[in-house]
Amino acid sequence: MTKLAKWHVEEIMESFVLGGFIASDSERFLAGTFVITSMIDTVEVDEANKAFIFHTMSGSEYLCLFEDIRITQRFAEFSKDNLERLKVVSHFVDEAIKLAHEKESSFVTKLESELLSGDLYLELGAGGIISVHFKYLDGVHRVSSRIHSGMFVDSYLYCISGVVDFRHYAFCGGIVSTYHMSDSIKRLVVNNIGSRPVTIDKKVYESGTTITCVTEENHPEGLVSPDAFNGKSWMTDFVKEGNSDV
Repeated sequence: MTKLAKWHVEEIMESFVLGGFIASDSERFLAGTFVITSMIDTVEVDEANKAFIFHTMSGSEYLCLFEDIRITQRFAEFSKDNLERLKVVSHFVDEAIKLAHEKESSFVTKLESELLSGDLYLELGAGGIISVHFKYLDGVHRVSSRIHSGMFVDSYLYCISGVVDFRHYAFCGGIVSTYHMSDSIKRLVVNNIGSRPVTIDKKVYESGTTITCVTEENHPEGLVSPDAFNGKSWMTDFVKEGNSDV
């Protein structure tokens, strides 16, 4: 049975499927890989262990803990609606969402006591990044991602306007390259939950937590983009190189 983290249930072509991140390395998947399953056949509720067990039409089984349901507003709303349409009793869904909020709150409190301002915390495996948090001043913020579809390769953007901006290309074989980090990022705190190493910008991160200071040598060059926080600017470069008194 495959365990998923940050999971949700969505409707595609009038059928329900399960989406989520692989929680540990296996023969089929690397930890952190995002998957969309085949059509859901049945759902079991393991009340004692606070978990759902999803059976798909392809014969696969997925273990999804209550506390790992994805709780951003959009995902929580349609997961709740879709689970109820799959005949899951509503109070189990409500309990899952409640437990997930409690887990996130507890985790943020833990990070606030452990991280320094400017720390970017990455929870990942060789298949991809599962979650990102950033400590700014005294608070820790969960940073959601959005995908930018490129002509040749997709990229992933983790941004809070005016606070933090972290961008990387898609994972490939446990290797990922970043192409922009805002100056507010002082250290990368990488928690590799998988059993295989992950390489970020040529630095290898084994299982467990590793801290890397961001320096001029390993800081990706600023991005020329009007939407990038701390990015390059053609006007800024012109002023630096020209006579600013003119």
